[in-house]
Amino acid sequence: CRMIYKYALENLPKTSCDDIFKAYTIHEKKYGDRTGIEDVITSKRKFQYDEELKENPMDYDTWFDYLRLLESEGDFNLIRDTYEKAISQVPPLQEKRYWRRYIYLWINYALFEELEANDFDRTREVYKACLNLLP
Repeated sequence: CRMIYKYALENLPKTSCDDIFKAYTIHEKKYGDRTGIEDVITSKRKFQYDEELKENPMDYDTWFDYLRLLESEGDFNLIRDTYEKAISQVPPLQEKRYWRRYIYLWINYALFEELEANDFDRTREVYKACLNLLP
């Protein structure tokens, strides 16, 4: 049953997944273990973040929350891809108030590369790219 839920969540349109998430959560609470329940909750949170970012890709606070969730899972390639998507959302205006949160994304990206991935060359690349982008 678990595989059917996972297949449905991966292949059905995202608009119809809310009820499936609810049913999957109930199923895991009834028949699953702690890890299964946590996986369902994490999947639902990822889905919610994806939906929020589709509506407002420049919501940097949502990017931070989403990245924090991904970092807790430890998939470095997915984390890097998500950071790249986040930093591609450049503020539309050259005013400091729009850039403050955005720059923190870059700083967090560089810190991730340095402290978590231990990739110092990539850390330097991230910092250089950030400096080149600044208005």
